[in-house]
Amino acid sequence: MKIKELQNILNTQPSVSGNTFFIFLIWGLSWLFAITFLVLGIGLLLESALHYKIFLDFVSRQINLVLDQEQRWKISTSFGIISLVLAFIFVGMIFISKMVLVRNHFIIQIEDWLLSEFKDVKVKTRKTRK
Repeated sequence: MKIKELQNILNTQPSVSGNTFFIFLIWGLSWLFAITFLVLGIGLLLESALHYKIFLDFVSRQINLVLDQEQRWKISTSFGIISLVLAFIFVGMIFISKMVLVRNHFIIQIEDWLLSEFKDVKVKTRKTRK
């Protein structure tokens, strides 16, 4: 590969570092939501299966709503399943974010290696707004 072609590729490449910070934020929020929905889903399914009053009793008291046993069972079962599905979706987002972070780290390492090996290649500085 010619140095000019390599220089052109490096100049047209979008910034990886800004993307990395954004993906790291998504990764952290996905962990938070996955744990929250997992705890909520398990609690609601335990409430429906064992007839405990864990979450729905507190919520129904706060909004002055009277629920009988069958309504409580149906609501806790459906919301428990939805919460577990959402937890699995956020676990998938965790894996995808981790793969993107590993790829971005690889791209940064390759770019650093190219700049250290080929002295003729220069990185075009990005203009920042002040």
